[in-house]
Amino acid sequence: MAEPFGALATREVFAPARDPLEQWLQWEEQANLIGFRTSTAPVAIEVASVPRGELEVEAARGAPAGILSRFLRGDRVLFPRHPLNRDASVSFFCEPVAERWVGRFTSSRTLAIPPAPGAPLLSLKLATDHPHPDFLQPEKTQVRKEALDSLAWVALLDRVEGLLGPEPQLLVVREALAVLVPGTEHGYIVRDLREIQDGHHYLPALSIPWVGRELAHRSREPFAAFWGRHYAEAVGRAKARLFARSGLQYGTPNPQNVLVQLDGDLRPTGRIALRDLGDADCATDARAAGDGPWRALLQDLRPETRNSFWAFGEAGDRSVEAGVLEDWYARHDRAYFAVLAEYFPALAPPGAGPEGGRALAHWNEALRDPRAAGAIAPGFARRSGRRAAAASQSRA
Repeated sequence: MAEPFGALATREVFAPARDPLEQWLQWEEQANLIGFRTSTAPVAIEVASVPRGELEVEAARGAPAGILSRFLRGDRVLFPRHPLNRDASVSFFCEPVAERWVGRFTSSRTLAIPPAPGAPLLSLKLATDHPHPDFLQPEKTQVRKEALDSLAWVALLDRVEGLLGPEPQLLVVREALAVLVPGTEHGYIVRDLREIQDGHHYLPALSIPWVGRELAHRSREPFAAFWGRHYAEAVGRAKARLFARSGLQYGTPNPQNVLVQLDGDLRPTGRIALRDLGDADCATDARAAGDGPWRALLQDLRPETRNSFWAFGEAGDRSVEAGVLEDWYARHDRAYFAVLAEYFPALAPPGAGPEGGRALAHWNEALRDPRAAGAIAPGFARRSGRRAAAASQSRA
């Protein structure tokens, strides 16, 4: 495949862009697979104006007014169109242009909308048959299931945080709004990105093969050990925390869905951001649970270890070596199962316990056991108790 844009220039001494959001976008646009790279120049997004009665509009509870007001205009709804879509059957493809917005491509079909000063950052997942200029994927015009799932999972996460409080090391990017066309799979999803407007840098995990060596060098650490600790183990913990707290797990937790939070010196903070909730599924009875997050495992656990390192070995001369990847897989799994043992100690295997497939089999069996609810509930109760104690101390 011809490469339309070169990889982001790399060097041992890496100087980031002054604006963390600009640096995040440069990594999204340039430090990834050849077919995903694009220009860092802003692109025009054509926006139609559609009567609200012709659409299904679903907003997440607590969605910020500053985001909703951009789309909901009285009895009209603004309907953006993906700049790369060539499928004329996509709803409102030929509708007159009411506004033009400025966007930036990311490493998926999603476009970020750079905010005006003081405005919230958001992104749009739009129906398109071309998520990238040279990739024809007709299925990417289908948005409905992902949109409805993502808002259901946002509501579930909000309920869990009300019970357990936030998890400091886990940031789950929320969807704020879904707009769908009745009788079709078409529509769009608006993602609330205010969480990453916190002054930190956010490295898309898909960029690790391209810029990870420079960031490790900056911290004076070997590449394999640095990212084994700050990505392989960290993403294993993040996925396990998401599951343990909410019962949710990603179907394809690939590096496009993961951001590594970095401080002002570009060192990982330990916090991982997960995005694209529409790709998650509920493996437990969380949607029907009563006063706790969940009580029973209904589907097998899917750590999807290798998927979180997808394409790390396909980066040309910057590919991650097979031996390093094998070590990272093992570190990921140890971290994942350690979190489950931390949440549900009564179900943990004795001692260090088995690893790999045997550990996965153990946890699937333990969490499906009819007696497991008696061991799951105390794990949540401890966290609820710590949250109540912290709240009491803050009021004192």
